Amino acid sequence: MSIRLLSTVLLASFTVSSAVASPGPTPTEPATASEPTIPTVPSVPTEPAPAPALAPASAPAPKKSSWRGFRLASDDDAYRLRIAGVLQVDTTTFPGDDAKVYLDEVRLRRARLQIRATTARYFDYRILLDFADARVQILDAVFETTFLEELRFRIGKEKSPVSVDRAQSATALHFLERSPSQGLATNRDLGIQLAGKIDKGLIDYQLGLWDGTPDGASVEQNPEDDFDFAGRVTFQPFINAGLPALKNLQLGVSGSFGSTTGIQAATQLATYRTSGRATWFRYASGSDLPTTAIADGDRVRLGGHLLWTFGPVHLFGEVIQSSQEVTLADRTETITNLGYGVQTSWVLTGEDASWSGLTPARTFDPSAGAWGALELAVRWGETLIDDLAFDAGFADENRSARRASAFSASLNWYLDAAVKLQLNVELTSFENGAAAGADRDAETLIGARGQFLF
Repeated sequence: MSIRLLSTVLLASFTVSSAVASPGPTPTEPATASEPTIPTVPSVPTEPAPAPALAPASAPAPKKSSWRGFRLASDDDAYRLRIAGVLQVDTTTFPGDDAKVYLDEVRLRRARLQIRATTARYFDYRILLDFADARVQILDAVFETTFLEELRFRIGKEKSPVSVDRAQSATALHFLERSPSQGLATNRDLGIQLAGKIDKGLIDYQLGLWDGTPDGASVEQNPEDDFDFAGRVTFQPFINAGLPALKNLQLGVSGSFGSTTGIQAATQLATYRTSGRATWFRYASGSDLPTTAIADGDRVRLGGHLLWTFGPVHLFGEVIQSSQEVTLADRTETITNLGYGVQTSWVLTGEDASWSGLTPARTFDPSAGAWGALELAVRWGETLIDDLAFDAGFADENRSARRASAFSASLNWYLDAAVKLQLNVELTSFENGAAAGADRDAETLIGARGQFLF
């Protein structure tokens, strides 16, 4: 190396060291806090030193990507495997519960593992396991064909199509628990169905045969030879109309029809509970069959819903009516109960509201001044028991309420698509349900939830 070249390299090195040690004049366009200014190395007229291998100050910071689960796929994407899960941990307290009806606790509400697989491109499998409450349950186990969007065949265990509120994923709930009216709808059931979307979602339908369950229940097998017919048809009239404000307006009707007959040990009748898991209505239950009310005949459910989202605002309402022929001793009557719920939410940080789970525009990162998304939600819901249930002696108003009305408010903080914190207050009042026909004491629930997805 020549003396002249060696002196050039040493001069350049000394210049860089001096510039780092002693800050120079303020630049015309200062760099952001996350990207410190790189001092300019003065050029040497003869042979300039090579530029340092550093990213320029104007290079954007790498974006964080939201993800959920682990995915494996073949090169042509015809065979896929995805594993995902959710953990929900709740803490609940009940102010004013002097009678100690409720239990303050920290509870593992959901601990679920989902496995989804696709084979030969057009055949999907889905299994959902839950490990909460110290037991293992198979919640969903479904096979589905997907080669026609307008006509899909499904078989297995999943949520019945009667209720849209029930159909919403538990990870996307705006409140800790679903509306009280969901006690009137079937939960999970085993069945065979046809489903599909027509004209890019203008019409969405599910129609099938199911084993059939009492209100609010799930089953693992059919207790009788009969099946329930159940289905739902959803209509989005403006989805292709080019009207942004009405594009996500959805209307739907649903229902189920079947027949069932209970016995004293398995009455096939519902017991309705609050969000705090306290029973507020039950049918008469005695020491023998003549003093025990049982399902005995047709069971019919009808439902309707409205769902609308636009920008940060979300609105949802659903009504469900459940009718069941009930026998007590030698008297048989049709008992018709009614439930409804209306809820709305507003994303305070401006993101678009979502029925399937909100993703914040800026995920939680205090170093960058990003705090996620914040949402406020309120709900009103009621369940009304048929007066005939009490007048005919099928239920006792000293032990069961005629009506349960619940107001809920929730503040939801989405740190990113996978982490959500919720603070929920719910007040439930009752008509009757206490001694001498008095009103049962109201239930006040204050709860919080941490939700973590992978």
